[in-house]
Amino acid sequence: MNSEMDAVADRAQRQLGALEDVHAKLTALRAEGTGDQGRVRVLVNGNGSLVDLELGPGAGGGKGSRLADEIVGAAIRAATDVFTRRAEIMQDFCDDFAALTEPAAISER
Repeated sequence: MNSEMDAVADRAQRQLGALEDVHAKLTALRAEGTGDQGRVRVLVNGNGSLVDLELGPGAGGGKGSRLADEIVGAAIRAATDVFTRRAEIMQDFCDDFAALTEPAAISER
């Protein structure tokens, strides 16, 4: 009975570790996008939210609407990248977590 409980506790610990690992990866996820020949640089987090914006000299060519378009374009490129990477992280997590919850893993008693 004790080894049975140990197996359950061990499996639960591995599952918790997998959850903590994916959380850390998603929390640390960032992506950069650029526009206007590098004069616009944005950084987004794992949710696609803008966390940093840098504008170089001449960004937007002195036109507010062009600058806005460059910022939005750079943010879209960064968000697309971060969402692609987020999907890869989640797919790997799902594959790994499924292996931890398969009946074979449960019945390793």
